[in-house]
Amino acid sequence: MAISKKTVKNILGWILALAIIYFLARYIVNHWDEITSQHWDFRWSYLALAGLILFAAFLALTQAWRVIIKGFQYNVVFGDAFRIMFLSQLGRYIPGKIWQVIGMVGLAREVGLPAPVTLASFVLNEIYFLPAGFILLPFTLGNLGALEKNQSIGQAFYIVAAVIVVVFLIFFFLPGGLNRLMNFALKLIKKEPVSYSPTITNRLTIFGWYVVCWILFGVAFHFFLKGLLAESPVTLVYAIGAYAASYIIGYLSFITPGGLGFREAVLTALLAPFGGTALAASLAFANRIWLTVAEAIISLLALATYKMKK
Repeated sequence: MAISKKTVKNILGWILALAIIYFLARYIVNHWDEITSQHWDFRWSYLALAGLILFAAFLALTQAWRVIIKGFQYNVVFGDAFRIMFLSQLGRYIPGKIWQVIGMVGLAREVGLPAPVTLASFVLNEIYFLPAGFILLPFTLGNLGALEKNQSIGQAFYIVAAVIVVVFLIFFFLPGGLNRLMNFALKLIKKEPVSYSPTITNRLTIFGWYVVCWILFGVAFHFFLKGLLAESPVTLVYAIGAYAASYIIGYLSFITPGGLGFREAVLTALLAPFGGTALAASLAFANRIWLTVAEAIISLLALATYKMKK
């Protein structure tokens, strides 16, 4: 029986993710004494604050998607949008984006959204999501001087980010630009075109909400670090940039499920200059566990409200 290319890609994705995790974990084990010598200080007040800010970021994501839908002349109440967003997000941990999209389409259909509009809103979410994060990086990470030997990697990353932001802004302000970009993306995945003519206010509001989302995620990460260590190794501003950069690179690594491995590797590299590689890798793993638990809780909350509504 022949194995499909998609199956091979999924298997390779898991192998690559596990390989990265293995090397990071082995480094942690080999430097365990160094890690335990750090000034660990579990402060539950900071962890609780990080959780509340993280929840606010999830709510901001929900509102951003609602505003996207308004650009198609549909209105989805906040509770329904919350359920659609966070029940479907469980599909992100299966290699490929298709499972999250299938979940969104099915749930959105229940509240009267046509499948083409839901698919288009997912594409627009991708279009807005990355530039909003990229645009924060120069203001939060600076010139990445802390990376020392990896300066060339940091510069290459900034070049890619700048290209993406510039292209986005061209289509953002070009009359009908986002409609063309969205339908081009839909054509690539062999989906029917959708008419999209949002006002400039609608577009600016969407972009603003995504910027707020990135900031909230970064602030939550900062207080998460303060909840684990007596002294956070990085500033609040740098924490926002480090979180955004690691998440974006993990998000772009379509081959691994949920950016597994890539996100931890990037976060380790960005935090290593402030406390050593072993501590940075430990914090990256802890953050992955923290976010996974948070996403599980938010998805269970969405499921509970979905069942209550039924």
